Amino acid sequence: YSMHEFSSTPGRTAFEKGREYLFFSGYAYLGLQHVPRFTALVKEGIDRYGWLYPSARISNTRLDLFAQCEALLSEITGAEDTVLTSSGFLAGRLAISKWKNNIRNLIPYHPAIDAKTTKPENASVFAIDSVDTLHSAITDFSFAEKGDKAKTIIVDDSHGFGLVGENGRGVSSLLPRNSYTEYVITYSLSKAPAVNAGAISCSKAVADELRKIPEYSACTPPSPALLHAFIHGQQLYIQQRQQLSANINYFQQLVHEMTGITFHPQLPIFILPADIDVRQLEEKHIIISSFAYPDPSGKKINRVVLNALHTKSDLERLAEALHSVIGK
Repeated sequence: YSMHEFSSTPGRTAFEKGREYLFFSGYAYLGLQHVPRFTALVKEGIDRYGWLYPSARISNTRLDLFAQCEALLSEITGAEDTVLTSSGFLAGRLAISKWKNNIRNLIPYHPAIDAKTTKPENASVFAIDSVDTLHSAITDFSFAEKGDKAKTIIVDDSHGFGLVGENGRGVSSLLPRNSYTEYVITYSLSKAPAVNAGAISCSKAVADELRKIPEYSACTPPSPALLHAFIHGQQLYIQQRQQLSANINYFQQLVHEMTGITFHPQLPIFILPADIDVRQLEEKHIIISSFAYPDPSGKKINRVVLNALHTKSDLERLAEALHSVIGK
């Protein structure tokens, strides 16, 4: 597949060797890296906190900012407590480390929550992704309502948090609730929220246990400057989500009759036929996501990923290009 190397971070477009391309890849769904007011909040955070706070989480010298951010994340997800980590991958590994060999993975699941166990008999803890980005699908959690035995479900919501559900609350607003199911929501903040960090939203009892695990307590926390922008940029998140939603709706109207394109009405991810010639799109100065994942030697997956920065004109140009490559 074609490899692209850019001289700057892509937004609605990307530059490669001096040429500008429309960019329909990546996971910066809300495009906040190119929103001046958000950038200003990051700079404000640098001025106040610096860009790094090099200290263990259990140190006796702490920034109150981290607790403020955890409280906000708990409010957004409706959880009792939240544990901040330096990445979404670490959040997933930390969550599954608590239950070790008693976890059964359900399809789909990201390597971050891969328990690497043979299916344990009578497992009471399950791990699954909320969004399947390879097939543009939101997971059906109706299985959580079956039976009445106590169970814990670890949900990786990295591609849902800040994007789907009520007010961007992620999958937490969509999960079926009952007295015998406990949810532990792990997620990256680097996708929709544009913050290099991760988090686990859960009960206070689980959070207290997670904070005792060395993988948490000994790690450097996320950038305080970015967390400052997250806390004070909530209105910008609303604005960008509205724009992205409008883009999703408009592009669905443009391609809904094209053969071989599949999508979910709430997601900015559109799956294209695997056999299209991506080079024809590149000749039209359009770059999409096109590579095999998670196995580099596996089947190539072609995807269009929209973000909030794209204009109607961008989407029309993409739809026209796809029409010529795919046909009706």
